Amino acid sequence: MRRILIVLTLFLAACTSMTQTTIPRAASITCHAAYRTGPSVPIEREETFTFGDEDGRQELDFADLSLHGQYSAGEKDNERALRLWVTEAGETAELTAQLYQLEPSGGPQNQFVGGHGFTGLSYVYHPTTGAELQSWCTAAE
Repeated sequence: MRRILIVLTLFLAACTSMTQTTIPRAASITCHAAYRTGPSVPIEREETFTFGDEDGRQELDFADLSLHGQYSAGEKDNERALRLWVTEAGETAELTAQLYQLEPSGGPQNQFVGGHGFTGLSYVYHPTTGAELQSWCTAAE
């Protein structure tokens, strides 16, 4: 019985390694933001920022909230990553933050339905006004 389990484990490991595909490194990453003053009103403004395959930092400012992004291409430390965070407009304290650690040589891969890229759709609300900021990032294919 033990031999069968060992053989089966080796077979499955071999099959898994044969089916893995390499995802090419994205040429750019675009982050989208949709803002509204409250969840009961339609989207009032949409904006984007795009990172090429080089280190950079950008932000989008709205009436009550700001979306910040920082991309590290990994050239200096082999740590390729995208960091996103939201603050109240004009403030530095983060309401929320996400870190997406990326493979040094490939990806990311868009995987969410509805066009919400590789991050999925995030919602952040202003603590007092109720303003809503939706955000997601997509990789250029």
